[in-house]
Amino acid sequence: MRATRTTVTVLAGVLAMAVAGCAGRKAAAPAAANRYRRAPIREVDERQLKADSRLIDALTLQKTGHGDEALAAYAALTHDEPATAAAWYGQSLLLLQRGWTDSALHCARRAVELQGDNVWYLLVLAQCQERQGDAAGAVATLNRVEARKGVSEGLSLHKQSLWEAAGRHDKAMKEIEALADALPQETRYQAVLAEMNMQRKNYKRAKMYYDRILAAAPDDEYIHLQLAEYYKQTGRTAEADSEMVRAIAHPALEPSTKMQLLTSFYTEEEFYGSRRAVCFRMVEEVMRQSTDPAEYAVFYGDMLMHQGRHDEAATQLALGLQRDSSRYEVWEALLLSLGKVPEREEELGDYARRAERLFPIHTLPHYTAAVYARRHGRCDEALEALNKAVRWGFNKGYLESECYGLMADCLHQEGRDDEARRCAEHALRVNPKNPLAQQIIHEIENQ
Repeated sequence: MRATRTTVTVLAGVLAMAVAGCAGRKAAAPAAANRYRRAPIREVDERQLKADSRLIDALTLQKTGHGDEALAAYAALTHDEPATAAAWYGQSLLLLQRGWTDSALHCARRAVELQGDNVWYLLVLAQCQERQGDAAGAVATLNRVEARKGVSEGLSLHKQSLWEAAGRHDKAMKEIEALADALPQETRYQAVLAEMNMQRKNYKRAKMYYDRILAAAPDDEYIHLQLAEYYKQTGRTAEADSEMVRAIAHPALEPSTKMQLLTSFYTEEEFYGSRRAVCFRMVEEVMRQSTDPAEYAVFYGDMLMHQGRHDEAATQLALGLQRDSSRYEVWEALLLSLGKVPEREEELGDYARRAERLFPIHTLPHYTAAVYARRHGRCDEALEALNKAVRWGFNKGYLESECYGLMADCLHQEGRDDEARRCAEHALRVNPKNPLAQQIIHEIENQ
């Protein structure tokens, strides 16, 4: 149950109580009435009857949207009959809606003083106290509700939020502990307590709650993720990896969820460095489970590249480009991977030409297309691609020496040795160790 309810719901409850109260006073029969004898008719108290009638009128005004008239009717009734708890309660609701918290609090307190076991009155009092910033008072009032209704999720969580807002984290935790004790079958409360203790670095107590969840619900799809985080926080990386492996194998989690968890749990350094082997095995498992191989093909291809499995990486990257061909970095990775797989040279040439058209400002597609053309003896085609790279310029010298060295080679093959020397010299100025440029200079000088 929550401390705030809609006005219509509250009014319906009050109206029912008020009418029931009136009816009870008019026709109250003894519990042990004899079936053959009528219970004696009690005299109706005229004053009370008028008060009940006025209360119903005020409630009707309130329910039909005449708030100002209802407020005036409640005020007149409490002035004439100050012991009418429902009228104080009605006033408190209307005043609270208008933001007049002090007056609403006064009326709610009067209602509770007159009828302290009424849950509705207690709830509006707690709401007023909360608006006033009196967290301790609101919790104390909600405890009275809890004494009447029993421990419930809504009340306990609301009390927790009040304590958290007041900076009383110890008391907030006690509310969840009471809820967990009252509802031991609900493991989510154990999870909340574990998380709260993790945030406070109380790892021993957090582990106790995780163990409870594991014992009560060993098939819970999130417990192994939570344990993985626990072990990582406490510096036990091998155990953290083992728990993540169990989580990734759980059939209740979608492959997309698993991949997101993996990429958020491990840092980039761990993915490609210290935890590379175990991360790769888990990614392979997620890919095996996935019904859409293209969804994570780029990510998987990148990991395969770091594993040195360039043939498989190229296949995955090409699959990823079928889904989205707009990312240059994927094209670059594909060209680099294919460049290490000689038997797929035709594909390399095809992808390089396509990348040239899509991304003319980038050097690698032009250079790759030129390398492919030169290997097949098409020096004119290679020079055309290399001249495009020169026209667009080189980003921080990336591939500049390589492009000029290859230009020197092509020009030398065509007998244009003066141009070839100039290109080779340029390549050596950028990188004095460029082997192709050194070779061209040597061949020209020794002709």
